[in-house]
Amino acid sequence: MARLTMLGVGHSEAMAHWNNNAMITSNGRHLLIDAGYTIKYALNDQGLTLADIDAVFITHTHADHCFGLERMAYECRFRYGFKPRLILPPGVYEELWHQTLRGVMGQVGEGPATLDDFFDVEILRGDRFTFEGVDLRCFQNRHTPAKPSYGLFINDHLLFSGDTRAIPDIIGPLDPSVILHDCTLADWNPVHASLGELETAYSSDLRRRMYLMSYEDHFETVRPVVESRFAGFARQGQAFMLRPAASRSAGGSEAQRHELVT
Repeated sequence: MARLTMLGVGHSEAMAHWNNNAMITSNGRHLLIDAGYTIKYALNDQGLTLADIDAVFITHTHADHCFGLERMAYECRFRYGFKPRLILPPGVYEELWHQTLRGVMGQVGEGPATLDDFFDVEILRGDRFTFEGVDLRCFQNRHTPAKPSYGLFINDHLLFSGDTRAIPDIIGPLDPSVILHDCTLADWNPVHASLGELETAYSSDLRRRMYLMSYEDHFETVRPVVESRFAGFARQGQAFMLRPAASRSAGGSEAQRHELVT
């Protein structure tokens, strides 16, 4: 059965965890959700290398979500000899190539290079794509103002928020059975949801399905509060089953059945 594994759960400032990146595994193939600067270490923890990655989806262009693409590009092209699939939602290509990667990847030993020289680039025109039978629907979340930034609704039951403030207007109607939600442990942050904001924005029913990710190193100090009001902290290496969309049943009771303790 397909699964989503949290390769890292750390805030951009964290040292105790890798970057908040995830991976979908289906039919023996692997799709990264983001590739931050710690991606090689995170994959090594799973017994994998960049050669094992078939595709990447980038939620937005911040370092902890896309700087690993430079290393992936060079190693896959010059060491492993293949081009992974690179899936980009609307607006991300321009920031990713022209403002982020071109300065380090635009010139190689053979001469000028483009992003297409390293990846099979797929720019989404709609909001859906598939990977090895897994259905993924992307949506614009609420991160840095005016910046393209996305979350994913996977197989109509698991929601991966990406970096975002609270988005009850999106999550409520979708009614996911499992929610992986960005959370800063600071009292307030202009681009990340705080614990207080999550409690205010979401019903207790939704919070019981909600695992918090992208958190700071002092998370243990608030673990009792989080475990009493949410499903808990997502753990580095934790995997969640991705059941076929048609098998989903309603309500938060699904959360424990989708979780795989690893």
